[in-house]
Amino acid sequence: MSNLRSIGAALGLAGMLIAPTVTANLIENGSFEQALILDQSNGGWGYFLPSDVDGWDSDTNKIEIWDSGFNGVIAADGQRFAELNAHPETSGNAFTLFQEIDTIVNQIYHLTFAYRARVGNETFNVAAGNLALNIDNSNTDDWSVFSGMFMALSETTKLQFTSVNPTTNTLGNFIDNVSIVAKVPEPGTLGLLGLGLVGLGIARKRKA
Repeated sequence: MSNLRSIGAALGLAGMLIAPTVTANLIENGSFEQALILDQSNGGWGYFLPSDVDGWDSDTNKIEIWDSGFNGVIAADGQRFAELNAHPETSGNAFTLFQEIDTIVNQIYHLTFAYRARVGNETFNVAAGNLALNIDNSNTDDWSVFSGMFMALSETTKLQFTSVNPTTNTLGNFIDNVSIVAKVPEPGTLGLLGLGLVGLGIARKRKA
């Protein structure tokens, strides 16, 4: 009976380890769905001080948000999306859109977001942790999806989008459905760990 209890306990622990782990999106307002009043072009779009937009910030420009369907552009997720090349607060600087999140040093995170060109032949930079990448953005007919990993280098990580082409022109680079989640071990790896615990429990019982 004692052996059965040990095996049962080990199997129970292995089962918990194998069960899928759900991780939350660390990005706030990732699809720009905050209920701000879009007061341009009969509600088609609006621009806002960064302090008025949940989660997001910029040190060079206001934040521009479009309603899904305006000018024929349907949001990748939900009913709204952002345009990176927005309204400048300072002249001659690249447009930025960023958000800071709490992270664990050396932890791997999964970043995904949708992007789409407004005019065509556009480029923006995305940076987070040890990731820094220029993304060519030329598809004006549909959204593309970026999916990649980065490692956190500090306890606070800034995810930042920066306009590259056009750098200072106010037309270009739509962004939507931004997500960052912590990468967790694959279920198969956890299953092997669980089986190892079972074997360890049996071996200890036999030794006793």
